[in-house]
Amino acid sequence: MPEPEVAGAIVVAVDDSPENVAAVRWAAEEALLHDRPLVLVHAVTPDIVDTDEPVLRARFDHWRMHCARMLLAKTKADLVEHTRLDADVISSAPYLDNPVKALTRLSDGAWMIVLGSRFRGSLGGRRIGSTSAALCYRARCPIAVIHRHEQIPAQRPVLVGVDGSAASTHAVALAFDEAARRRVGLVAVHAWSDENVLQLLGSDWEDYRGHAEGALRRAVADWRARYPDVEVIEKVYCDRPAHWLIEESEHAGLVVVGSHGRGAFSTQINGSVATAVAEGAAVPVIITRGA
Repeated sequence: MPEPEVAGAIVVAVDDSPENVAAVRWAAEEALLHDRPLVLVHAVTPDIVDTDEPVLRARFDHWRMHCARMLLAKTKADLVEHTRLDADVISSAPYLDNPVKALTRLSDGAWMIVLGSRFRGSLGGRRIGSTSAALCYRARCPIAVIHRHEQIPAQRPVLVGVDGSAASTHAVALAFDEAARRRVGLVAVHAWSDENVLQLLGSDWEDYRGHAEGALRRAVADWRARYPDVEVIEKVYCDRPAHWLIEESEHAGLVVVGSHGRGAFSTQINGSVATAVAEGAAVPVIITRGA
């Protein structure tokens, strides 16, 4: 089956879990907000059928793909009925493939991939499923992880983690754009994670705070100029970036964080921190990549 046209599109992974309803609706609103097409994808992991009959195996795969197409058709119909998205900007594609492999491949051209927090289940009681966790590391475009949640107040600000890395720069750019489109404020957070370095330097947090605040101010200065209508609040914390981002997310409508970043602020908003935020925050989380 040929790949769907995903260049510049928002791709949302579809399954039949309750969390996925919120993910699909959020993806539709994001497509409207950014005037981008929406691609619905359902990937069916090939199962090993206990038979040596190739005809029986083929029939089983055919039936599973038929179910996938029916799920995608129903999802599209629900979006057309319950959102402002037109049918002609929604396409769909079923895959007989591992979901992580299929979505990683699509991430080469997609503008963003949207996942329910427990897409294809979760292990050990975690709030983020194995597919979502894997895509946080492997995808080559921004990933949005959406939890099942109540309606989030529209006036809540966008929260962004800043650490001076390439991934952080992408996160800041996206966060300002999201805030401007939503007509809300932005909270920029920098958390110093190398507390032991302060001890080695014979310094304490109060000695460093001024430098941290200056670095954060410089990191967002250009974006403040580009988006003068976005009200910005800057916050710095000592240690535990994931903890403080999750704490601040309680008052946010969206969190944006970079993955695999270590930059000029000597902090680390890396893959594990980004995944921890995606798991711990109750609101939508977008994870970006550096160039």
